[in-house]
Amino acid sequence: MKSEPLIVSLNDNIFVSCNISGYDTPELDIKKVGVTWYYKTDNADTETKIFIFHTGEHIPFRKGASMSDSYLKRGNAALSLPQIQFKDAGIYKCSVIVTPSEAHGTSILQVVAQPTVNVFPKEVTIESEKERTLSCEVNKFYPNSVDIKWKKISRNNQDHHVAAEDICTGASVENKDGTFNVTSKLRLQPSLQDNGNIYSCIVSHVTLPAKLLLNITLTVTAPKSDLNSIIGAVIGTIIACIIVLGVSTYVYNKRFKKIPPTVIAFIGNVEMKHLEDAFLHCQISSFRPKPLTVDFFLKKYQQKQKERIYHWNSEKGDIEQNGENAALLTMSKTFQFKICLRSLDNGTFEVPCTIRITPDLHELDKAELSLEVTHEALQPRPAVQTTQLKVIAMPVLDPVLCSTDVPRPDESITLTCRIHSFFPKTIELVWYKDNDQVPEEPFISKVETGTDGLFFCTSSLKLHLTVGDIGKRFICKAKLKGSHQYKESFWKLENLIFTPNVSNIVCEPCTPENGKAVMLSCQVRDYYPEQCQVRWLRGFEELIKAAVKTQDPQLDAATNLYHQESQVTFTAEPADHTTEFFIEVSHCDKTIRRSHPLMLKDFPRVTDLVLSPHDAEYGKPLSLTCKIMDFYPSDIQVHWFQENSEIKKGSSVQEPKQDSGGRFYTSSDLQLIPTALDYGKKIGLRVIHKTLTKPITKNVYLKLPAKSPVVSEIRATPTSPKVNETVCLEVSISDFAPENIKVAWYKEWLKLPTDNNYKTDTSIGKNGLCFCTIKVQFTIDASDDGKMFRCEIIHPSTNSCTEKMFILKLGGSSTSTGDIATLTANQNHTLSPGLISQEINTLKIECTTSNPKAGEDVTLRCFIPGRTADSTCVSWFKGKYLIEDGIENTDCEDESGFNSSVTFKPEEQDKECKMRCEVFNDEDSLEDSYILKLA
Repeated sequence: MKSEPLIVSLNDNIFVSCNISGYDTPELDIKKVGVTWYYKTDNADTETKIFIFHTGEHIPFRKGASMSDSYLKRGNAALSLPQIQFKDAGIYKCSVIVTPSEAHGTSILQVVAQPTVNVFPKEVTIESEKERTLSCEVNKFYPNSVDIKWKKISRNNQDHHVAAEDICTGASVENKDGTFNVTSKLRLQPSLQDNGNIYSCIVSHVTLPAKLLLNITLTVTAPKSDLNSIIGAVIGTIIACIIVLGVSTYVYNKRFKKIPPTVIAFIGNVEMKHLEDAFLHCQISSFRPKPLTVDFFLKKYQQKQKERIYHWNSEKGDIEQNGENAALLTMSKTFQFKICLRSLDNGTFEVPCTIRITPDLHELDKAELSLEVTHEALQPRPAVQTTQLKVIAMPVLDPVLCSTDVPRPDESITLTCRIHSFFPKTIELVWYKDNDQVPEEPFISKVETGTDGLFFCTSSLKLHLTVGDIGKRFICKAKLKGSHQYKESFWKLENLIFTPNVSNIVCEPCTPENGKAVMLSCQVRDYYPEQCQVRWLRGFEELIKAAVKTQDPQLDAATNLYHQESQVTFTAEPADHTTEFFIEVSHCDKTIRRSHPLMLKDFPRVTDLVLSPHDAEYGKPLSLTCKIMDFYPSDIQVHWFQENSEIKKGSSVQEPKQDSGGRFYTSSDLQLIPTALDYGKKIGLRVIHKTLTKPITKNVYLKLPAKSPVVSEIRATPTSPKVNETVCLEVSISDFAPENIKVAWYKEWLKLPTDNNYKTDTSIGKNGLCFCTIKVQFTIDASDDGKMFRCEIIHPSTNSCTEKMFILKLGGSSTSTGDIATLTANQNHTLSPGLISQEINTLKIECTTSNPKAGEDVTLRCFIPGRTADSTCVSWFKGKYLIEDGIENTDCEDESGFNSSVTFKPEEQDKECKMRCEVFNDEDSLEDSYILKLA
């Protein structure tokens, strides 16, 4: 539908269009189409139905309203309204249902009436110094805003000013049909010098394409004198004698005396709008004889020569007796001239001219438009008048866009408007909220030049909305500097989303019992709009058999926000102990969850594992403690385990003690000294009790850091080998964790066979870190003298690579001193991660969701090379918290590894959240981090 107002005239028959798009059939099946038209005035709060179309039935609520079935089949649900009245002005909304889709559109209808203008009298004769009143009546116009001005066109090119005290414009009078009338009067007391003056009534109204100008010609005569009979008798003879001379003089002055034309040129606004019609008026009046030539010339900006664009000769034109019509003469699409010749009763002539200009600023801005009038009374040169044209392009504003479809009071929004197609470059922008300018400072981009030579820019406004802003219009206004006319575009806040405030779950009774009823309740407060869905879950399964009672939303009159309470009642079972019960509140595409672990009476309650000290270190004592409470009877089993292996050494369980309520409590400790073998391992505690259907398990990761190996220099045995003698090269590797390392030996750049390599068993040192010795044996030949041997040690967990080099020198007849410094040249290199990745398997997390947003599903994926999903443990973390749901591991068909993915819904506070993937198996562990940035 139209974004610009539809402007129609009073009593017109009109169509309000409503175009339907997006269907894939040649014609719409109107049996599946429903159309409802609504109407409301600007001041009304409610809409009124004026027409309904439903399954072929037409139901009008406004006299004469109708729709066309044939139009509707072609996708046009236009509403026909006959005999438009002022009361029909307002906002029309078209609501269309094409099963199963629904859409809406609005159109603004404005009703106007063009005035009729009359002047009385059209010609007036008055004695010098006598008073006379001229009238200009403007009738039947709407809206009630009209501008009436008087102007004097003097034949002697004197003052054109009309004194304000001589003008009296009455108040507008409303007619029965809603239009208005107004009359303006001009008081005259002319002298003989005013003879031949033209008085123009100039009327401006929104319905007129240009100012309307109507003329009244003034004839001033000398005052009459009363002569007594004696003087009459004396001079009678004289009068009789001069009658002939008088008549001759009168005829000469009236018909034959040459009178030069009075030229008033380019009345109107010479500041024009790009490609919008503008009108200039010229008046050539009170001349005699008839022959007259009119020429218009145009000189474009920075053009040296002017060109004639129009020529008119009165001898070839038709004379009209007080006529108002003339042929429209077209020079080009840019200029159109309407010109005619009129003869007046006093024997003179006038030529009114109207110029219709459709300006292109690239052609006419700063151009000079000239009028040359040639007449024999103007000898030796014509009368010339020139004006400079100024062409501007008013800014066009695209619809204001909001950065979100779901505005919330706790989140800022950004409104953006593109302003384009304006000229010149200087522009002023301002934002309003309804009628008040916003206090926030808007952003305005740099003004750029488009391909059409016009300018464009973008303005944006960042806001925090409140409930009081609902229904408000946020308006971007733009105008050219120095102009008083604003163009505008707006965005209206229909609804503001207030996210529910969900309380913690309350359990009644506080300590429920097995086999008895339990009620969980939760308050959902301060949300808007009303639509809100509540679900109760046991773990990840919806509570279907339980009795759920959710109150209908209640409106708080003070805040205009909704609130409600939800309860779920069920019978507690042993399997419910320690189970997490959830309430899930869904509101406007956002889900809020609250959880409550159900702890049954006489069932064990197990605390989380506590580490002391909190940060575990290699080779230093560590204590893990857990408390078990509220169980009955006292028989209970507590087991510590690492991965799937039970830990007995260092574990202890206190003898259960009875509290004042008759239930028992105890605690269990595990004392250990972490080593590199504990890296990435999970330590847990399992509690078994007769009341439990399954053991209660608590786990903790020690979070021990990976340590890069320390590598010694290469040693040779013997120190001075000979040809055909076996030599052993070895390095010591220490202080690393975890224990998985990869070693390769090279002669120059050729890798030595792996069957010559062997490694001593990895041991744990007193500092809790690993150490071992790596050796290689081979038989010397003469070509090995002076060769470089290298040992490369890769530690995947720290993503490090260390290289040691050795130059082999063969012994001669002399005895070697055994000084390793003379036999070796060792270098230690740590390679960059980019080089290491070519030799070792590393992880890389990627986000497969484009443009991730808060409250929507986001998927991260990590490829784990050289492993299978069944033999590997994968853990995902959001910040420091373990993610337990939404993880999927899939082996690759080419057996190159497997993909692990996690899908979750980030919250608003997760805008730059650190995600981490940890991978463990029996040989080594890997991890990678990823910073998740939300849109």
